Amino acid sequence: MRQAIYIITAFTAGLYFATCQVGYFIHMEFNLSSTFVSYYVVIGLWILGSLAGLFIKLRKLSPLLILGGLATFFLHSFMLHKFPYNMRMLPLYMLFIFLSALYSGYFFRWARRDFKSVKSLFFHENNGFLCGYVIAVGELLLHGQLSQYILPPATAAVHLLLLFVSSRYQSGKSL
Repeated sequence: MRQAIYIITAFTAGLYFATCQVGYFIHMEFNLSSTFVSYYVVIGLWILGSLAGLFIKLRKLSPLLILGGLATFFLHSFMLHKFPYNMRMLPLYMLFIFLSALYSGYFFRWARRDFKSVKSLFFHENNGFLCGYVIAVGELLLHGQLSQYILPPATAAVHLLLLFVSSRYQSGKSL
């Protein structure tokens, strides 16, 4: 049972990461620039934020990093709507993406101990990530931009719930 919870937690982390990335990309495409700049800014800053997150040594920061990442996600969207097509705001948008991505590196650093191999952790997280991309793009096509505001907090909530359950298992406390 414990291993199943770890696997589902990794999967939901991937869902959360993908829905945030697609949301960032869609917001940038619709409100800043529909060129390659939006895509490469989101992907590049996500990678840098993930790398930086690997170096966070404090434990038990998952809820704070997730909620902070969601706050910057919505602040990013708010600023894009307040200052549409303003490329001078790009450094601020880049900071928001970087801050949201910190949790992905942090997650991999600390989730590693729950898996027999890094390969297994990446396998389950990547499956969630691919499903998250498909869901986010499908929801965009079916329900428009509104879905990009709902999916990141929804997937974050499920992931946080599973983190709570898995931490209870690790501490040996009953649910």
